[in-house]
Amino acid sequence: MKRMLITIMLVASFTCLKAQNCEAIVLPYFNGNQERMANYPAEKLDYRCRYSRNAFYESDTVPEWAEMRSLTELKNKMTGKNLTDDFVVDLETLSYYAYNFLDLQGQYHDSETVICFPTPKSKHPYLVLRSLKEIYALTENNTPKK
Repeated sequence: MKRMLITIMLVASFTCLKAQNCEAIVLPYFNGNQERMANYPAEKLDYRCRYSRNAFYESDTVPEWAEMRSLTELKNKMTGKNLTDDFVVDLETLSYYAYNFLDLQGQYHDSETVICFPTPKSKHPYLVLRSLKEIYALTENNTPKK
């Protein structure tokens, strides 16, 4: 009985942590307005969270078809400040909506361009931004990718 209670508590805390991460990931979509986010339908919040999570992965190599860009081209939409080369990637909290990823993707005239950023201070040396087409496909299929 005691083990089952501990297991339930662990699962509940993990679910709560994941939800908190999703809230932090999606909040920039609302320009930091928690009230607007609280009034947004839960299924749409879930979709936006999955979209952001599906947008990225870390890699030890550069995909041969990827466009290389610098982290310093990424600008925080709230502060207007650019990222620095020493940014450490944390996929659990990185928000697609917090930075100008969509603007960078829009510089290419198709929805299939993959963009890669060197991240020398992170666990893996590259952050890969999937193509718009792949992000949409993964999110529509409800497939969380790592």
